[in-house]
Amino acid sequence: MSRNNFVYILFTFLLCSCISNKDLDIFHAQKNTQIKSIKNITKLSDGDILYVEIKSSSPTNYDFFNKVQDNSIARLQNPQLYGYVVNDSGFVSLPILGKFYVRGKSIEDTEKIIKNVAKNYYLNPFVKVVLLNFNVTILGEVNNPGRVNIVEPSMNIIDLVGMAKGFTSIANRKKIKLIRLNAEKSEIFYIDLTNKMIAKNNKFFIKSGDVIYVEPLEKSFFVVNNISTALSTIISSLTLYFLLTNE
Repeated sequence: MSRNNFVYILFTFLLCSCISNKDLDIFHAQKNTQIKSIKNITKLSDGDILYVEIKSSSPTNYDFFNKVQDNSIARLQNPQLYGYVVNDSGFVSLPILGKFYVRGKSIEDTEKIIKNVAKNYYLNPFVKVVLLNFNVTILGEVNNPGRVNIVEPSMNIIDLVGMAKGFTSIANRKKIKLIRLNAEKSEIFYIDLTNKMIAKNNKFFIKSGDVIYVEPLEKSFFVVNNISTALSTIISSLTLYFLLTNE
């Protein structure tokens, strides 16, 4: 093979293997732009485990909700021990206060429903409800894949990637697979994070039980992130070639 042919093949190979800044971008935009987003509201469903905390200025005769209020890690690690389960009829049963129908209700609405009954036992009660078993799994081209427990139920996929320590260098931002496992049906969606319109799609926000798989880029022989790295690689390869062929 002649030197000219070798240089041509090497240069072509490197160009085909380069990943541009556009490939690494999220919400790709050429200039300042506004991104419209929808408001995500998590709805409770059967099997959810709720932690209920009630505070008030009344005596602690009924203060059975707040025994582990300062141990949030224990609650998340042992939700069955500290939480109340929404049964298959959509009800959650709380000591003394009774049963509450919460299927399809938001966390904010559930707090209001419980507060209306808690007024019979507490003076000016403040009710806090936390969804304990909000878990999602993120796999593929992220730096820390695995199962993640979510405390804030309005999180989106970008938030989740941040919790997974970000994308790897060959992560395909344009093709992220979302597997949503529901009791009624399971669905698979593909999400393009370079498209700023995705923020208006409810698939942009994660739900409990979601599995997110970040696919690798199809052209991933090796990664060259910028021109200086590419030139350095070309010069090093040419130097090695000339040293070998001159011997």
